[in-house]
Amino acid sequence: MKSKPFGALFGLLALVAILGVAPAFGQTANEIDMTKGAGAAATADCVAAKNCFSPNPLNVTPGTTVTWKNTDTVSHYVTSGQPSDNTTGTVFDSGNLIKPGSTYQFTFANAGTYDYFCTVHPWMTGQVIVGAASTTTNTPTANTTTTTTPGNVTVPEFGPVASIVLAIAVMSMVVFVAKTRGIPKL
Repeated sequence: MKSKPFGALFGLLALVAILGVAPAFGQTANEIDMTKGAGAAATADCVAAKNCFSPNPLNVTPGTTVTWKNTDTVSHYVTSGQPSDNTTGTVFDSGNLIKPGSTYQFTFANAGTYDYFCTVHPWMTGQVIVGAASTTTNTPTANTTTTTTPGNVTVPEFGPVASIVLAIAVMSMVVFVAKTRGIPKL
């Protein structure tokens, strides 16, 4: 009866593999997506909902690298400040258009509240809150990097429970197959 230890080993390895791979399929906690259709017009649905950048606001801790991902069909900029400011882009600026499917990253070193917007589509605004919420804007000392991702891939957000549900489903199948020695018919 060596099948039971092998079945248990297989189940354990499947669980470890699922938990290791599942987070790659969801949105990371430090990612901001540019909503599809956000660049269409100032009357886009996301403008009223204030989620042309999603999530908005994003709360992070100092030292966190935030990634803006363009899931829209048009290119965008990410620039610190507000459209009405004279100090736009002094904290961070993507510098180049972020094409669909591409990303821009910035590391927030200091606590504070950071407003940002798209200079091409100024109705697209967002906010990153680093540490405790603050009304002042600090200047972080971090490098900006631009990373390009090929294609226009929209990744659904499954949330933190997805890996657990998937693991339970796989384990249930393993147990069922081990007990019945057959694959269930639907």
